[in-house]
Amino acid sequence: MSFSTAVRVVIHILVFNIVQGAVCLYALLLGGRPERWIAVMLLAASLATWLVPFDPSTSFRSVDMLTLGIDLTLMIGLIVVAMRANRFWPVWLAALHLLALGIHGVRGLDSDLMPWMYAAAAGKLAYPMILILALGVMRHRRRLALYGRDPDWARSWGGARERSS
Repeated sequence: MSFSTAVRVVIHILVFNIVQGAVCLYALLLGGRPERWIAVMLLAASLATWLVPFDPSTSFRSVDMLTLGIDLTLMIGLIVVAMRANRFWPVWLAALHLLALGIHGVRGLDSDLMPWMYAAAAGKLAYPMILILALGVMRHRRRLALYGRDPDWARSWGGARERSS
């Protein structure tokens, strides 16, 4: 890897961490429970991914099982929040993350996939996910201002039946 490429990679990582940190802080401070839960999950996944050993000469040349495990764990959490939240945006976030999981599958099936393409495709999907979280917090704040409340979680299917008996 050339020096200029390494500098671009470091700048990209710094920009991503600053943007994600700012949006997650925004969600933690001003979001409802779904926004806060997802902010914590995104930060935990980023931290866990940051702890995965990285070697420019070998990384992204095959599916990294640790990173895949982190992404699968995040996917499960996103699905749980999407199913329980009284909001629609977590479904979009989970769908985008499903694309990221699909990229791992493509890498596993196509050994000729260029490592930089695998890395770029996996990394670039995080930006729209962060944007969706920010928009989710903004909409939550708007609903609070308009209606005075914004229920965090959808009512459970069994809850109505239990109350009527």
